[in-house]
Amino acid sequence: AAEITTRRLCRLHRVRLFSPALCRVKRGSKVIVQGESRVLATPQQLIVLPADVELEVINQPENGLFCSDLLSLTPELLTRFKTRYLSESPPGRLTSLCAPVTTELAFMWQSVLQAVREGLSTSLQLLLALYEAGYAGPLLVERQQDLSAQVRQLIMLSPAQAWSVSRVAKMLFLGESTLRRRLQQESQSFRQIVEEVRMAHALGQLQTTSRPIGEIAQNSGYQSGSRFTARFRQHYGLLPKHVR
Repeated sequence: AAEITTRRLCRLHRVRLFSPALCRVKRGSKVIVQGESRVLATPQQLIVLPADVELEVINQPENGLFCSDLLSLTPELLTRFKTRYLSESPPGRLTSLCAPVTTELAFMWQSVLQAVREGLSTSLQLLLALYEAGYAGPLLVERQQDLSAQVRQLIMLSPAQAWSVSRVAKMLFLGESTLRRRLQQESQSFRQIVEEVRMAHALGQLQTTSRPIGEIAQNSGYQSGSRFTARFRQHYGLLPKHVR
């Protein structure tokens, strides 16, 4: 669970989550653009965010502040949910990126956030309520664990490390040429995956902590602050300092 805040309008291109997530705006509003679809989310909606989908996100402050809670869902949690409930519950009626926040859903959301922040085990009832209302579809899409996803998971363990093709290939019991060829078959490159993970890590740190930008750059694998700023702007379309 993380709290995202910004004091200025923040428009981010090419935002991609590596795990499905739920988000609720507490102050301000959030616009999510996916292709031709454009959704405006306010505190009255719970946002359902699928993994591995490229989105454009616009965080819009209200009276100088935007604030939202983000809850990432682990593969283990989704597997437990499917095993326990999927065959027992009626199919969802609709699929949408926003679910209306009812009194019951608001109570579940706050309970789950509090449990996660206190390090307690959480209930699957929130997912069940979303599923029965027809809004959990984007969270439950089966995705094959392709090679690029495996490489991404390794790099996510420590984005700041000096990752190389040879090192990752050894960890995956592959030859270097095999790794490069198979990534190319998935329309990916090793360098592209490394930068994607580092950018996502940096964005998360900028949005949820008050750490200095230079420290975030180093923790994300960039020794040069100017290079980090340039790459961040190229990737997301704005400067790191403007995220806050």
